[in-house]
Amino acid sequence: MRTHLDCLPCLLNQALKAARAATADEELHRHALNAVAAIIPELPMDMKPPEIAQQCYRLVYEVIGDNDPFRGAKDAANRAALGVYPKLKQIVAGSEDPLLTACKLAIAGNSIDLGPGFDYGSMDDIVGTAVRSPLAVDRYAQFAADVKTARGILYLGDNAGETVFDRVLIEELRRAGDAAIMFVVRDRPVINDATLDDALVAGIDDVAEVVSSGSDAPATILSQCSTALLELYHAADVIVSKGQGNYESLSEEPENIYFFLRAKCELVAELLGVAVGDAVLERGRAAD
Repeated sequence: MRTHLDCLPCLLNQALKAARAATADEELHRHALNAVAAIIPELPMDMKPPEIAQQCYRLVYEVIGDNDPFRGAKDAANRAALGVYPKLKQIVAGSEDPLLTACKLAIAGNSIDLGPGFDYGSMDDIVGTAVRSPLAVDRYAQFAADVKTARGILYLGDNAGETVFDRVLIEELRRAGDAAIMFVVRDRPVINDATLDDALVAGIDDVAEVVSSGSDAPATILSQCSTALLELYHAADVIVSKGQGNYESLSEEPENIYFFLRAKCELVAELLGVAVGDAVLERGRAAD
């Protein structure tokens, strides 16, 4: 997905949010906005939105002198999600199709996103949404069939807190088949994206091998990934891609990718043929 003009004001809003998360100093807020505004005319519009976001966040972090301004919010999300983990397990165990229910919960967990202007509410709201709402795009049947025969699953994580919901799904994936499962995190902090520390807090290392993408992009940018990650990516039988950023960066790739996300902006919602806030389990079009 290429960058659209609508993405540019969103970047400025995100820059201001990051600056305010780090400091109450309005002068620094202004400097951060000015710095991002200054590079916008030079940004190639054929870049993918997460690539541009990466440049903007690096600049903001340099200006405010904090490379992880959302650390407190990430910690809070991790604690809150761990608090509902027993409830998530109970919901899955009591459902007619535990794998489907775990998929829906994992998608609902993608609501925990501080990047776009999207209010995810409380953890109870997230769980309730998953239980009540159907999938607006539903490729579950093909996904379930692929999982049963897969030898390797690469799970591209997204946000802190969301990783607890991912753990629930990974536990069901392990029951559904015999695949080795690798869980990918960001190499360094960006927004509230999950790093190694967040995956460990969620207990992901108990159910999958945790690996770094090798990049601090808020998505999986293949040109920036480590050689080790690329080898895993190309060898995987199934790729679970969490979040809107990963959809923006990988929607045109040919691998067998399943996109798990809630649509958080009008552009992405339009591309997917859904409404903002809808739950999506889509398969990469290039793989069909």
